[in-house]
Amino acid sequence: MKLNLHFGSRAVLLPHTVLEHIEKATKADIRILLELAADPLAQLDLQAAKEGVAARCGRTVADVDAAIAFWRGTGVLSTEEADAAQTVPTPKGEASVTPKVISDKGLPAYSTEELSSILERRRDLSRLIDDAQQAFGKIFNQSEITTIAGLADYLGLDQEYILLLLTHCRNMEKKSLRYVEKIAISLHDEGVHDAKVLEEKLHRIEVMAEATGRVRALFGITGRSLSSKEKALMEKWICEMQLGEDMLGLAYDMTVDAIGKASLPYADKILERWHAEGYKTVEDVERATVEYKRQKTDKGSSFEVDDFFEAALKRTYGEGK
Repeated sequence: MKLNLHFGSRAVLLPHTVLEHIEKATKADIRILLELAADPLAQLDLQAAKEGVAARCGRTVADVDAAIAFWRGTGVLSTEEADAAQTVPTPKGEASVTPKVISDKGLPAYSTEELSSILERRRDLSRLIDDAQQAFGKIFNQSEITTIAGLADYLGLDQEYILLLLTHCRNMEKKSLRYVEKIAISLHDEGVHDAKVLEEKLHRIEVMAEATGRVRALFGITGRSLSSKEKALMEKWICEMQLGEDMLGLAYDMTVDAIGKASLPYADKILERWHAEGYKTVEDVERATVEYKRQKTDKGSSFEVDDFFEAALKRTYGEGK
C-alpha cells in the first residue's frame, strides 16, 4: 500500500527537527508554528504577521511570542533581533559590556555541576531562588531552579525584574516556569531589560486583560477573537485615554441610540470627541450636555458642535424626536 499526500495548491514546509521536540510542545506551540510556516509575511515582516497569526489561532500576540521563543529554544526558528548584539553604555572608567545574544537554543540546560558552580560563584542566587519560590507560590525542582539561574546568569536579569515577571505570570495564572522562560526571552529580544520598563509593560498587559473582557461583553463581542483594530481601539480607550467603564457604557448607549446597534468605530468617534474636550467622567459629559442644551436655546450663542456630536446628543437626550 502506498500513501499519497494531497497538497492542493499550497504546502507547509517544516524542518524535520520539529519531530524531535513535538512532545514538549503545547497544542498552541504547534498550531502557531504551522501558521507561521504558512504565512509568507512572517519571513518578511514578523511583527506585522503576529497579529494575523494570533487571530487565526484564537490567541494573543503574547502567546505567539511565547511559541516563537519555544521554537527558537529548540533551534527550529531564529529571528534577526536575536542575532543582533547590542552595546550597553557603562559608567565612565568601566569597561563596556556587550550583553549576551540569546542563541537559538534558549536558556542553557545546566548540569548539576554547572548549576552548583553558578550558585557558588553567585551567592545572591540562593536568596533570589527563595524569593522567587515565594513570589511564584511553589517549591522549585532542579529544572526550575536552573531556569531561575539562567534568567539571572545568562540573560543578566536582576532580582527585581525576575520577581516582577514571576508575580505577573502567577497573577495571570500562567504557573509554568517554561512559560516564564519563553516570555523572558521574548521580552529580552524586544529590548525590555530594565525592571521599570518591565513594570510599565506588565501593568499595561494586566489592565488590558482585566478590562477587555468587560468591554467585549458590553459590545456583545463573543465567540471570536478580537480583530487587531478592535484591540487597538480598546487599548487606546483603556490605557491611553484611561476611561472608566461608566464612560464606555455611556458611549455604548449613545452609539446604540444613534445608529441602532453596537459599533466600536462609532463609539470611538464619541470618545475621541469627549477626550479632545477634556471630559474624563460621566459627570463631565452631563455638565457639557446641560450647557449644550442651554446654549441651543440662545440663538445668539457662539457655542458650536460638529454635526456628528450634535446628532449624537440629540438622539441620546431626546431632542429632535
